[in-house]
Amino acid sequence: MNTYLLAYNPKRWRWSDLPEMSAAVKSGETVLDRWGTGTSRRLKKGDRFFLIQLGGGLKGIFASGYTETDSYQDLHWEEERSLLGEMANYVQIRYDVLLDPATDSILPQEILRHPPLSKMHWSIRMSGVQIPNEVADELELLWKATAKQPNGRKRK
Repeated sequence: MNTYLLAYNPKRWRWSDLPEMSAAVKSGETVLDRWGTGTSRRLKKGDRFFLIQLGGGLKGIFASGYTETDSYQDLHWEEERSLLGEMANYVQIRYDVLLDPATDSILPQEILRHPPLSKMHWSIRMSGVQIPNEVADELELLWKATAKQPNGRKRK
């Protein structure tokens, strides 16, 4: 199993149902989603992912889970590009943690800049960047502590 970093940029796309999806994950519901993987087609079913918010607002890790499919191609998520027939890479994902950066404490990007996590470039331009195993192991430890704290809720 490999670990990948997926990116969310609220300046490029508004995630209007994030609060509802976050609440569903927190209540133990299975929440599936489709996420773009940039130019990467390396993600395989069962891989681990972390989702980082970049662009606007607080930057940092706010979600994690596992891939439900291998990478695949479909019409581009941007409507204009889709109308031109452009394709994009995607993967189906299942969240195990989905925090709402507007209301929950997330793992801030500043913390990711300290060793050993600093071995990874966190300000990625697109999703689908593989996280080196040694960095992923450290991130898991830090993430477990972060994911249990928001609003006093414990995650599964």
